Amino acid sequence: MHGVEAMRSGALVSVLVAFALAQIVAPHLALAQPRNQASAAGQVDGTISNALGQPIPDATISLSALDGRVTAVTHTDAHGRFNFRSVGPGTYQITASKLDFKPEAQTLRLSERQRAARLMLTMEAKAPLTLAVVAHRLDNARNALSPATGGSVYKFDQAAIGKLPEGANTALSQVLVQAPGVSQDGYGQGQEQIHVHGENGGGLQYRVNGIFLPEAVSSYGEILSPRFVRSLTLLTGVMPAQIGYRNEGVIDVLTKDGCADGGPQNNNVDFFGGQRATFEPSFEYGGCAGRFSYYASGFYLQSALGLQPPTSRPDPKHDQTYQGQGFANLNYFINSQTRLSLLAGTAVNYFQIPPESNLAPVYTLSGVSSYPSADVHDSETEQSYYGILSLQGTIGAAIDYQLAAFSRYYTLTFDPDPIGDLIFNGVAARIRHTGFINGLQEDTAYRLDATNTLRAGLYLSGEAIEIDDDARTFPAKDGVQTSSTPVSIINDNNQVAWVLGLYAQDEWRPLPHLTVNFGARWDWVSAFVTQNQLSPRLGFEYEVVPGTSLYGGYARYLKLPPFESVALETVKTFENTTNAAPVSSGNDKVSAERDDYFDLGIRQGLLQGLKLDVDGFLKFGHDQLDLAQLAGSQVFAPLQYRKSRAWGADCSLTYQQDAVSGYVNFSYAVLQARDISAAQFLADSEQEITYVANHWIPLDDNQLFTGSTGASYRLWGFLLTADAIWGSGYRRGFANSGELPPSLQVNAAIVRSLKLSRFREVEARLSVINLFDHSYQIRNGTGIGVFSPQYGPRRAVYAGLKVPIATLMNASAEVFGAKSAKP
Repeated sequence: MHGVEAMRSGALVSVLVAFALAQIVAPHLALAQPRNQASAAGQVDGTISNALGQPIPDATISLSALDGRVTAVTHTDAHGRFNFRSVGPGTYQITASKLDFKPEAQTLRLSERQRAARLMLTMEAKAPLTLAVVAHRLDNARNALSPATGGSVYKFDQAAIGKLPEGANTALSQVLVQAPGVSQDGYGQGQEQIHVHGENGGGLQYRVNGIFLPEAVSSYGEILSPRFVRSLTLLTGVMPAQIGYRNEGVIDVLTKDGCADGGPQNNNVDFFGGQRATFEPSFEYGGCAGRFSYYASGFYLQSALGLQPPTSRPDPKHDQTYQGQGFANLNYFINSQTRLSLLAGTAVNYFQIPPESNLAPVYTLSGVSSYPSADVHDSETEQSYYGILSLQGTIGAAIDYQLAAFSRYYTLTFDPDPIGDLIFNGVAARIRHTGFINGLQEDTAYRLDATNTLRAGLYLSGEAIEIDDDARTFPAKDGVQTSSTPVSIINDNNQVAWVLGLYAQDEWRPLPHLTVNFGARWDWVSAFVTQNQLSPRLGFEYEVVPGTSLYGGYARYLKLPPFESVALETVKTFENTTNAAPVSSGNDKVSAERDDYFDLGIRQGLLQGLKLDVDGFLKFGHDQLDLAQLAGSQVFAPLQYRKSRAWGADCSLTYQQDAVSGYVNFSYAVLQARDISAAQFLADSEQEITYVANHWIPLDDNQLFTGSTGASYRLWGFLLTADAIWGSGYRRGFANSGELPPSLQVNAAIVRSLKLSRFREVEARLSVINLFDHSYQIRNGTGIGVFSPQYGPRRAVYAGLKVPIATLMNASAEVFGAKSAKP
């Protein structure tokens, strides 16, 4: 019944969205018609920009016939735009000229069938380019390699990140939960512990400067920081053919560069900390020197609140964390069209895992008469190292390219409590995952003419994976412990996973206000199984009138499973022990998920500074992936459903005007699946498997409704800011049939920039997390593959001080200078 009600709710929402779209679009149809009539008469539209992509106003634009006769002359407006109307069929030359710029010309042809053209011209300044100008131009060329047509786009820049209550000290996952359709999970610190529209199949993709950075196994810690992010974009819905393998959401990170984001005005150290024994110093440093640019950042964090605890106590026991990150972006400019870049990063994270209190012992351990569950001390250590070497540039005005080689090594080690885990879980297992990934990625864009941009590329990676499990457990028969003396079971597995992908696509502008991006990609993967798929893609965006765009499309996806599957052989080694899985049979060959995805949305400017984006989606899936926890252990692995279906809508309202900014995001999402087809041993019971085989059930990470909101206001030199996240509750109980109570968390901050005597400007910040101290449960330890309860964080107060490095150096010079001056 719940599924039927959800279907009805989804249908009602779809009708309402369709009605809203009709009400918005219909009044503009009459306006769109004259535009089509103008096209029939022949027209040429275009824009003129400089090497930085900035519009050039008041440039002279002439339209000439082949014999040199000038037929029309106009000038660009303040946005660099120009147009010619009533242009007859023929071949013409467009010439742009302006003082201090080199003239630019382009030839075009209008025919009886194609009587409209849209041009984008770039004028080169006569003065030599500085390194900062070259870097900015190459950044724009790199951005042009990846289109975003047909899906939902939500962007955070450095200004938006700075307005969050914790600013750049915010974990990247907590930045992303402010986007529509994104919700936090129990372990809210981890990069994989967020969900987009309830998906949890390891399908988030992180791209750094256009390069896909393969994810490691599921972990608690993060490897990327908002500190070195210039802009962060979340792409959902229909993706271009360039995107493969992870399509739940694409987090596209453009990093800071030393030329644009370094120097004395930006180099700083930040001291942040407060309650829960939190201390987090960090730094940023960058600049330009000759043909080199350099940027580096890093932080160290220690806190007594590392993971979301299993109780609602403000100060959970045994929840210490120590984390560190480092990042560097080094660039060498071979010439004004080419640069060689090296990105390198590391993250080392240590987490204590907070235990549940007042649990009754489940098993008997020889020689131990009493052991409180609150004293159980498990921990996890994670290390990640990555590097990307890329050659990126332009060839003339028509070709942009990027060739990159990447490498990543990771290791994850879970250390159990050798006594407590045996008494309360029946197993104490030391688990170690390692992986070494190497690969190549190449992307090329070619502007064929004024209406077509062709893009193509490839991706190739190989990953060596090793999973070692050294466990101690008790003998048992029919689930009943038969000995209090534990036995050792060692189970080691390794494999190599290969991935290859090729794509080609065309960004076509058949009309001046219509963009169509169509293409396909072919992917081949050899891991648990060997598969391949051809995936067509089609996306469009149509500007109905200025400020209003309709977009949508269709995509076929092949989503790879996380390469951390549990083998059936491993499950069988624990038969007749207290660590035996409730289900000891099934298919351990987890395959890639195949989806058909449809998307339709509208973007509209309502008032000055106020924008609305409404996006609806529909998915039909086969071999739906979902991560689950193996019994009471800390092993997470993918299980698979034979069929899935999903539908919903995102609504985003943003406002930016002078000193005031704000946003409201609201999402409705349904994700259902049936028939567990692989990794059945991750389910709770045979009865549950039988039920799911014949019923559509919601997945455990699906919240029917989610929302986020935030606002900031600059007043008398202060920045007053607040944000909030809300969710209707994750699933719980047998076959995910129940729902937890709603959750709400409000955060706030006051920020002030201060100009101290003889020093540069410093920034002070006072932040409050969970302002109203609302206690809420994220998980209760039930649901398919869920065994650990978690609560959200309680109220905590933090303070920060960001100081320019030049200020510290000047202060040190004054102090030591004064000391040396003493007799």
